[in-house]
Amino acid sequence: MKRKNILCLCMTALLILGIAGCGAEGKDNSTGSSPVQESGEREVSGSENENGDSGAGEIAADKQGSAGAGSESQSGSSNILIAYFSIPEDVETTDAVAGASIVIRDGEKMGNTEYVAKVIQQTVGGDLFRIETVEEYPLDHDPLVDQAAGEQDEKKRPELLNHVENFEQYETIILGFPNWWADLPMPVYTFLEEYDFGAKTIIPFVTHGGSGFSGTIRTISELQPGAHVSENTLSLSRNSVADSEEDVVAWAESLGLNATEIAPENSGDTVADAVADPVDQQILYLWEKGNMPAVTEYTENNGNYADDPDFRPYMVTFPVPEGTEVKGAVLINAGGAFQFRSDQMEGTPVAQELSRLGYQSFVVNYRLRPYTQEEGALDLARAVRFVRKYADVYGIDEKDIAVMGFSAGGILAGEMLLNFDGTVNGSALDDSYVPDELDGISADAGADGMIYSFYGRLSVASTDTDKFASSNLPPTYFCYGTRDPFVGEFEECVEALKEAGVPVEVDVLEGRPHGYGYTEGWIPAYDAWLTGIFENN
Repeated sequence: MKRKNILCLCMTALLILGIAGCGAEGKDNSTGSSPVQESGEREVSGSENENGDSGAGEIAADKQGSAGAGSESQSGSSNILIAYFSIPEDVETTDAVAGASIVIRDGEKMGNTEYVAKVIQQTVGGDLFRIETVEEYPLDHDPLVDQAAGEQDEKKRPELLNHVENFEQYETIILGFPNWWADLPMPVYTFLEEYDFGAKTIIPFVTHGGSGFSGTIRTISELQPGAHVSENTLSLSRNSVADSEEDVVAWAESLGLNATEIAPENSGDTVADAVADPVDQQILYLWEKGNMPAVTEYTENNGNYADDPDFRPYMVTFPVPEGTEVKGAVLINAGGAFQFRSDQMEGTPVAQELSRLGYQSFVVNYRLRPYTQEEGALDLARAVRFVRKYADVYGIDEKDIAVMGFSAGGILAGEMLLNFDGTVNGSALDDSYVPDELDGISADAGADGMIYSFYGRLSVASTDTDKFASSNLPPTYFCYGTRDPFVGEFEECVEALKEAGVPVEVDVLEGRPHGYGYTEGWIPAYDAWLTGIFENN
């Protein structure tokens, strides 16, 4: 049966049920009282068809808005991009709105997916990007259905009208689309193939007429094999989009993307003058005002940097809970290509879990661009010195201190271990720096954790066996997925370390991408390895 005939049957059935119109994009009619799942698809309403609906009720007979996608970008410096494809239906009367794939708010007409995207942005912030095509889609329903079907049959890649500037600055892409014929709309294929998502996180949401995501999650993963496609997705039935704002807000909040980064109070406490507290959380600056080693002059944020010039590196402590045996200490560096710190995936949740397992845990908020990798490594070394100084207070042996990092955070840890451990202090980089008492304490670490990371620089692993051998590197744990775009770099680094005589443990996660953070169940294996290292120190 031709798709258009199936559409007619769908429309007839809907009319029999008394539903006005057959809009394609859509959102659910749940009230927001149902709990939000931490992982897995959130389905607000609507039945799932495993084979995917082929009716055009999935397709929004929507009119493209006139505003260009680029004009919707709000800040230009966010690390969250909300990209969506939406075509609001062209209806003539208010009475038709109830069954159409549009939402009207304060006189503004929006497609279902567009509306959801804007609610998400209001909740988590970020920049909006509307995926639009050079050739506009038909406004009438039947021609739109035929064009969508034809594009799928031809595997067409429609040319996009606008493009994302500074795509590399985004850590998280929230991607919204209607389910068209149990697949992504072809312009979304174009969007996904236009950019190198690398190790970014993609969080999908879909509006549909009953078939949910169909196979689109798998398709997204295949198109961007290196990206982490989140399991915390949102699937929304088209039938009651206008009434589901509370559900969308609840889901968006569950992503943790708008969590406020913990920052020091104006107490002025630094690691130079503070005393370690093994019970209560502390937030401590790493450097005294006016005495931070730097070779970078940073006086104005032109919008391309995550931190303003007045940012001071700091550490956050996560003490072992009372009654739990203390095994050692771990200093954690979140990744983010030295453009941001991915704390929600790679910082705080990791520290919380490791502290529960018996490790005094510390999240290091190191300097990012425009500062150099070397300057950030000095931040980590400073934090290690503080932990070692108060090893007795923390209930650990000073040899049982590990550093670890995710992606760029692991590279940072490697930089410290290669060049800034021991008693090498800030004056090695900046001769105007004045060393203090803390600089006389070693920054050596007893173990290193490379979570989808390596010794080296961004995108390029070091294989310098002579440097590895002469740097007295500690045992190193590698964990990465087979779908990671840097698998080759990990493997080369591991082999060079082994050749240099560095003890290496490798945990390979089959089918996993880059950027999985605290998920995927690797922490117990890391705990077992680290426990063994510390017991033998």
